[in-house]
Amino acid sequence: MKAKVLGMVAGALVAAAPFWSFAAGLPAPFEGSSTLQAEGVVKSVDRAKHSVTVRDAQGSEASFEMADTRDLERITQGGKVHIRMMRNAVISVTRAADGQGSSAAVVAPIAQTNPEQNVSAQVQAIDHASGVMALKGANGSVFHIQGRDPAKLANVTPGMQVLVAFAPKFNVAVAPAQ
Repeated sequence: MKAKVLGMVAGALVAAAPFWSFAAGLPAPFEGSSTLQAEGVVKSVDRAKHSVTVRDAQGSEASFEMADTRDLERITQGGKVHIRMMRNAVISVTRAADGQGSSAAVVAPIAQTNPEQNVSAQVQAIDHASGVMALKGANGSVFHIQGRDPAKLANVTPGMQVLVAFAPKFNVAVAPAQ
């Protein structure tokens, strides 16, 4: 029951966020997605659970549940695989490139919905035609977000501060490497 009420409140706050952004003179929040791709070696395959554990080049391991199991039969222990993870997000501009804007009024509704899924970043570059933004996180790493509707990114410029609120779930595809 608590989760349902929290979900409804969070949804209402996210829906209202564009009004806070507009009032602060910042672009309205917009939807996008982040796609990560990597290569790895299969450590184990659990066909009953439709999961694969993969080790990357640095020795890190991660397990993935596969929703699409068409390639599962072709994946074997010790084999090389290509992993593609896609995660949806809501991006909110918290501060303009010139430092104007208030992060508290704009970000609070979205940040409170799922704070462990949020990343603060600065816009490094943006391709307005494709809607792809290069963002630099607080730890210095650069990642890319593809805006769903490039027109909504028209007023986003390099130097702006953003909050990326990632969805808690993501899509994963694991396929044998070509």
